[in-house]
Amino acid sequence: MPRVSICIPAYKPDFFEQALKSAIGQSYGDTEIIVSDDCPTDAIANICERYQQHLSYSRNPKPSEFSNVIRLANLANGEYIKFLFDDDILNPFCVQFLFETLEESRHLGTRLAFSPRYLIDGKNRITSLVNHFGIADETKVIDGGAFIRVTAVNHMNLIGEFSSVMFRKEDCFDENGAFRLFRVDEDGIFRGILDLSAWIDLAKRGPIIGHPHPLSYFRQHANSTSNHEINPLFINGILYYEEVMKMAFEKGYMSREDLPASMRRLLNHYGYWQNAYPQLMARIVELQAMLAKL
Repeated sequence: MPRVSICIPAYKPDFFEQALKSAIGQSYGDTEIIVSDDCPTDAIANICERYQQHLSYSRNPKPSEFSNVIRLANLANGEYIKFLFDDDILNPFCVQFLFETLEESRHLGTRLAFSPRYLIDGKNRITSLVNHFGIADETKVIDGGAFIRVTAVNHMNLIGEFSSVMFRKEDCFDENGAFRLFRVDEDGIFRGILDLSAWIDLAKRGPIIGHPHPLSYFRQHANSTSNHEINPLFINGILYYEEVMKMAFEKGYMSREDLPASMRRLLNHYGYWQNAYPQLMARIVELQAMLAKL
């Protein structure tokens, strides 16, 4: 059984071959590469055919980003799962370093390893380095509850996207074998932020650990699902931070003293997006009234 499954949910072919090559080129050899194809054309399949000796390929029978993540978690044979989205790139040492970080901190109960990451554009140019936790010369263990608190106060995804982390397969499922990192509504829609929902679920069960070296490249481009102009579900991600705030306060991760700062930042967050989503105005008015009463 491979120690690490590199799982690629593939929909957009534009940068997929670069992503795939970065998975094939990993320094750590005890891996498998699994591609689950959501693409409406044969573009992903055609690329995979050229690299078939390196990977396992299949089509996702129920295309969607969240269903593809769940499907790949079930298909993975490795003890550890390393997701790679189709337009991102892994540093050649990404799998090795994150695997070693999780293995070496197993006695601490760590549930997730991540690293700072570079942001790149459509021409592979680095636009910035993101290192919210200020990890410098050595690995940094972060208490799970503390991570939830700082997320709820600041309304930011401080870890990053699926391509920047590694976790154990067993942590993806509950005691009944159901996928637990995020929950899909009865109507088949996930109303939240996939990656942040997963990080919060893992943080509820143990600490997380950051590696100091940037080990992934997150691509920002016009066709990305992180572009609100082309993603009809983007509004759900904006509203999700309010759900995180409520959960953190109700479960005791965040104190009453934290609430004013959290609400002010949430109001700034909603204010930034209100021109694109006028329906946020009603929530802004309600939050302002709640803040005035604190």
